[in-house]
Amino acid sequence: MINVDFLLASCNTRCKHCYVNGGPGPMMPVGDALACIERLDALAAHLPGDVSFTLDHEPVNHPCLGQILRMAAQTRHIENYHHGMTTGVGLMARPDKAAVVQAYLECGYETFGVTLHGGPAHHNEIVRRRNAYEAAIAAGKFLKAHGAKLDVSLMLNRFFPADADMLTAAMEDLQPDYIYFAIPIFTPHRNMLDFEPYRASMETLRQLRGYLLEWRQDEAAILKKAEQSTISAAIAHLRCGPGLRERFSQAQDELYLTLHPDCKLYVGNSGAESRCLGDLRSIDLKAAAEQIRSLPGNRDYGAYYDAGRLPEDGALIETLEKLPPGQIYGDLPSAIYRGLAEMGVPTNIIR
Repeated sequence: MINVDFLLASCNTRCKHCYVNGGPGPMMPVGDALACIERLDALAAHLPGDVSFTLDHEPVNHPCLGQILRMAAQTRHIENYHHGMTTGVGLMARPDKAAVVQAYLECGYETFGVTLHGGPAHHNEIVRRRNAYEAAIAAGKFLKAHGAKLDVSLMLNRFFPADADMLTAAMEDLQPDYIYFAIPIFTPHRNMLDFEPYRASMETLRQLRGYLLEWRQDEAAILKKAEQSTISAAIAHLRCGPGLRERFSQAQDELYLTLHPDCKLYVGNSGAESRCLGDLRSIDLKAAAEQIRSLPGNRDYGAYYDAGRLPEDGALIETLEKLPPGQIYGDLPSAIYRGLAEMGVPTNIIR
C-alpha cells in the first residue's frame, strides 16, 4: 500500500502529541492543488497495489475546498482516503460551512471526526489553542445536523480521570456514531517530547474503569493492550527477543510519501521526510514511479533509523529501566523509540 500525505492547508492547532508536524503554515494554491491531484492520478497508473492520498492537515481551511474535493473524487488510479478528522476551528469560522459539508457529502465523504483531550481547559492546553474545545463540540453538532456521521476520538492523557465526567457529558451531548479510544504514540520527532508531561500511565487507565464502558469501549481489551505498550513491556520484549536490529530490519508493506504545499514530493511521512523526489508538477512520472517501486516500506518509524548505529539491546534496556515503567506508549515500537530518544540515538530523518 502506498499513501501520499497531501499537505493542502495548514492546521489550526499545534497539538503537543502531533507526529506529522501540524500547525500553522502555508496553503497550496488551488491551481497547484488541482494539477497535483491530476499528476498523482497519472503517477499511480504506473504503481502497483493500492495507492491513495490524504488531504491534510486541515483541508477545511482552504477557500476552494469544494473544487478540490470534486477533483479528488474523480481520480481513476488513486483514491482520496478521507480520514475526516477536523479540529473544528476552521470549519466553524467559515461563512459557507454548510456548503463545504454538502460538497463532502456529494463526493461520497460522509464520516467526520473530532478529537477531545479532556474538558475545555485541558483540551485547549494540549492543542495550544484558545476555545478549541468549544469549536470541536460545535463542529461535531454542526456536522451531524447537516447529515454527516460523527466519530469522536478520546486522546488519553493524565487528565482523563479528573475530566471523565465532562467527557461522558460531551458524549451524551454529541451522540457520536463511533467512539475511538486513542493512546498517543511516541515517534522520533522533536515535538513529541512536548507531550511527555501529559502522558498517561497504567494507574491513570485503571482509574477509568467504568468510564470506559460508558464510552462504549471494551475495558478488558484496552487494559490488556495498554499493559503490552508500557516501558515495562518493552523491556520484557527486548529481553526475550527478537532484538532491536532484528525488529528494525523486518520488511514493511506500507509506504508513505508526503506532498508539500510547494508541490515537492518526499519519501516519508510529514515531519519524517528522508528524500525529495522532485516537484510533482514537472518530474518524469515514469522515472518517479520506478524510484518509488524500489523503496522499502516505512510506516513503522524504525525504517528511518540507521540500523548500523543502533545500540546494543543491553544498553537500551538499561536506559529504559530509568524511565517510568507504567507509562503507556500506544504500541511496543513507540515505547522502544522513547528509550532511543533518551539515549540520543540519531536517525536518518532529514529535519
